[in-house]
Amino acid sequence: MKLNWKAIGAAFVATTLISIICGIYLPKNVDLIGPVIGGLIAGYIVGGSYTDGFVNGGISAGIGGIVSTVTLVLLSSSQITSLVYSTGYTGSKETLLIGLVLGSAFAGFAIFFVLGIVGSIIGVGLNKRNTNKPD
Repeated sequence: MKLNWKAIGAAFVATTLISIICGIYLPKNVDLIGPVIGGLIAGYIVGGSYTDGFVNGGISAGIGGIVSTVTLVLLSSSQITSLVYSTGYTGSKETLLIGLVLGSAFAGFAIFFVLGIVGSIIGVGLNKRNTNKPD
């Protein structure tokens, strides 16, 4: 296994930007395309080995998931807290936000990691297909 920092960086930026922009402006769960595209980019750049694609695509998409989900929670914190308080929550706003940020960071990493691996499988496969074709 080798880490390709160029692939990780490109996939992280793509995952984060796509997920944040889609999370703000598009309907629910469309931002989940971000880690798939990020993983695809990492897998294609790394090429060769599926294991290297898994590592590079999964890590970059997972870290991008932490950043993008925490950013989206913080950007919509006023809407989330008003919704939670309308259900009868009586705790402090700070405790609620800390719980939401930590929960979204964990869930964002796990979900984006898996989707990044899916994208990296596609990316490595595309790379293998393109490099095996005669010109």
